[in-house]
Amino acid sequence: MKHWGSVGWYFNFTLHMTSLIVFVKNPIPGAVKTRLQTRYAPDQVAALYTAFVRDVLARTESIDVDRRVIAFDPPDAESEVRALFGGGKAQWQYVPQVQDDLGARMREALVQQLDAGASAAVLIGSDIPSLPAYHITQAFDLLRTKDVVLGPSTDGGYYLVGVSRPIPEIFEDVEWSTPSVLTQTIDRVQRAGNTLGLVSPYFDVDTPEELDFLLAHARATILATGIDPLPYTHACLSGLT
Repeated sequence: MKHWGSVGWYFNFTLHMTSLIVFVKNPIPGAVKTRLQTRYAPDQVAALYTAFVRDVLARTESIDVDRRVIAFDPPDAESEVRALFGGGKAQWQYVPQVQDDLGARMREALVQQLDAGASAAVLIGSDIPSLPAYHITQAFDLLRTKDVVLGPSTDGGYYLVGVSRPIPEIFEDVEWSTPSVLTQTIDRVQRAGNTLGLVSPYFDVDTPEELDFLLAHARATILATGIDPLPYTHACLSGLT
């Protein structure tokens, strides 16, 4: 609250600080996107995952946020991650993920940003290289009035989670990496009485078939808009063939 002069005018200011978090793994061959190894060698998969991350980061550069965070794994990989992904236009902070299950990793990454002053924090993964930026901006808009926002993925999980306050219960006792992740998370949101916002469903890429769909979708996007949503991924694939 701020008081100006003797006329008794009072103004209430609510500072809306936003944080965007991207989960990133150090692309060590054999340690990332292992299901793609049925089509490509481990070093090729690592290169493809690197391209995915670069496309994700590039697509977020147009988003107006106060803080951008790369949450990396393993925790001793900061120098490698910085070297691979630190060359874009946007400025990123680098923080290690906690060493626990996926739910704890996401919970702690979000809580860290809320504790640092953010009133809204959104977390996405790095296996959604063609995700339109407006999915993320919509999530931040929803968090002005909602406790939690989810972006459902077509495999039964979610590709985006955002919170406006600490909500640890939505990450507890979830069977991660199963088709029931979204259903279980919604159950926990409802049980705790949290308000929920939803952004449009999207797809992530873990298997060769999902990669094929990604490329078909990108081709359609280029035909429809003239814009390539996957410049790094396409460049990488052209070098693999």
